[in-house]
Amino acid sequence: MRIGFVTRLLWDRWGPFWSRLLHAAGAEIVAPDPARLEQASDDPRLGAVSGRAFRAAAAEAIALSGCERLIVPHPNFGYDGARGSAQDPFVADFPGALAHAVPGLPPLLAVPADLSSPGIESLAISILSTVSPSPGTVPRLWQTHRADLRTPRAPGVPAARTPSVTSTVALVGQPWHLDEALRGRLEATGEHLVSAHRLDPAALRSEGWRVDDKLAPSDAEALGAVRLFARRPGIARVRMVVDPDSGADAWLARRARALVRRPFDTVELPAGAVPPVAVPVGTAASAPPSEADGLPSDDEERAS
Repeated sequence: MRIGFVTRLLWDRWGPFWSRLLHAAGAEIVAPDPARLEQASDDPRLGAVSGRAFRAAAAEAIALSGCERLIVPHPNFGYDGARGSAQDPFVADFPGALAHAVPGLPPLLAVPADLSSPGIESLAISILSTVSPSPGTVPRLWQTHRADLRTPRAPGVPAARTPSVTSTVALVGQPWHLDEALRGRLEATGEHLVSAHRLDPAALRSEGWRVDDKLAPSDAEALGAVRLFARRPGIARVRMVVDPDSGADAWLARRARALVRRPFDTVELPAGAVPPVAVPVGTAASAPPSEADGLPSDDEERAS
């Protein structure tokens, strides 16, 4: 069975576990072909998807349409509220909103971005039973791979080591925006930019729920980072990454600003900042588009 993986949302948290598990079950793990992904990025159905990160993930799903199933991450798995950013259906339930906004996709298998989510064992066994050609091997497969659910220890925030650094600035935002590439891209001369993606997500969520225990997990994580950095000695400023195409991010920035008593600013998520994800071990690329898919052949390009 060909299983496509939508990698653009928090891949490092959930992707390695699920790709190894399903590969061991006999599935062919498929990542989008770059040419097909470029074509999918112009699909008019993406107009119904809010936010740059979610549109990039939806484009991947379209590019993987030739697969039999798609594994789609759910950053707020198990949350059924509509508070804060979760008023945006793509924040509240990305797989459900994706299926509604982009009809015609293969069946979606939603998996939690947080491997410590309750019920993940029963979910894994259910998905394995769907994917494995030999259902009798499912218990053995699960017992072999369940230890991989252990979440790696967060690396923590490094200290500034160069004499040219004049201030330390904390970078916060929705967890699917933050990574090391973006941190490096946004670090200004003379700044030591430390990013919340290097901190323990569970600890950040706990901190955020002290503000409001009805928050979606992603909002709690982002606001927990704001609170933590705002108390940390040596942090001169808190800076929040905001997607200009997301009303949910605008709400989050307003809520964060109200929590901070030290300098606070926002920076726009750069266009094209959603990073490419390396194809996992054991995967194949989705088949490149053919002439029937609407891309011109080499002869047609030379003739035009």
